[in-house]
Formats: sequence, C-alpha cells, structure tokens
Amino acid sequence: MIMRTVFVLFAFLCLSTAASFGQIATETENERIERITKDEFKKNLESEEYIVFDVRTVEEYQAGHIKNAKSLNVNGKAFEATLEQLPKNYKYMIYCQSGGRSAKALQMMKDAGFIHVLELEGGYSKW
Repeated sequence: MIMRTVFVLFAFLCLSTAASFGQIATETENERIERITKDEFKKNLESEEYIVFDVRTVEEYQAGHIKNAKSLNVNGKAFEATLEQLPKNYKYMIYCQSGGRSAKALQMMKDAGFIHVLELEGGYSKW
C-alpha cells in the first residue's frame, strides 16, 4: 500500500510538473535525436532551452544529479504515461548512470514521436 501511494505521488509529481516544462523549453522544428558529448551537453544545459531528465532510479537521483534535472525512471511504471503527457516538439536532454538506460529512453522517446532529444554520452559517471 505504501509503495502504491509513493508511486501515485511520484506519477502525479511528474505529470503536474509537465505543464510547467513548457515555460522553460523552447519549441523546435529541428529534428535531432542522438547521443552527445559532455561538452555539448553542458553548453546546451547553460542555454536553458532544454528540459533535462535523469532516467535513473529515484534513489540514484537522490544520491546526486545534474542541476535542474527532473527524475523520470525509464524502468518505472510512470515513464510511458509521462511521455504521453509531454509536448513532443520541445527540446529534451536525458542521461542515466553510464548510457544503457538513457539509450533505451532515447529510443522510446523517438518511437513516441519526440523530435529533439539528446542523450549524454557516458552518463552521469562521466559528468
């Protein structure tokens, strides 16, 4: 019961903050879905044009994450539901610990119709 409550609260948090993401992100018509270097990731982060997702577990996120990143566990039950709620034409950047889960998230986002998603090469361990 507690886990279900935590899950529902987490899902609500993800979905309720999705609306506010539009205030930060820039709409784009440039399709770009690829893995990028740490230097390019940092440059894009400084531009404040991107919504950043840490696709690791909540515990990994709480242990340390990139500034302004939102937690969205790619292996969690809320991931696909959250993707459905997000605008597909905004700019996103994603990362995990070493690149495996973010590669999965990148493909899922591409399949869901997102047009501009950049993945951090090497993940948080290379940050």
